[in-house]
Amino acid sequence: MKHWIPILVMALIVALAAGAGCASTNGGATTTVPTTVPETPTATPAETTPVTDPMQPGPTVTSPPGLDTSITVSRNPSTYQPDIIVTYGGGSGNLRLQRLDIRVTRSDGVVKTAEITRPSASDTIRMQTSVRVEGSRGSDRVEVTAWYSGVAYKIYDAVVPAITRP
Repeated sequence: MKHWIPILVMALIVALAAGAGCASTNGGATTTVPTTVPETPTATPAETTPVTDPMQPGPTVTSPPGLDTSITVSRNPSTYQPDIIVTYGGGSGNLRLQRLDIRVTRSDGVVKTAEITRPSASDTIRMQTSVRVEGSRGSDRVEVTAWYSGVAYKIYDAVVPAITRP
């Protein structure tokens, strides 16, 4: 008799569950209640193009440990030849540094580029290697990106002030 108790309990649960789903107070008819959703005016956002100022410096990243690179950015004080000078100063990432990409956005809108690269694949970039990029008499934006094993890190992005003469 004890084996029949679990079977009877299960049968009772199944019967109660089936009966609960079939019981209806309206004779099995389905009633739908109409709902109205008030129409709210939706504002279409105006298409805006982000205004990007080419002279506005962007974010830079700190190179991971062991890939530090030292650079110096200066300007030739001559108004006749207002070049931007970028000098590589070495660093712990010297063995893995492939190249430095330099981008100068001049105040007149002209963009000039240069790079400092390894002399050959087996060499490293020598310390105090410099490159001159033609600048303007106004303020110029300078961006320097370091490449390590195919990965780029923008390590410098700043505006070099205009040449002022007393």
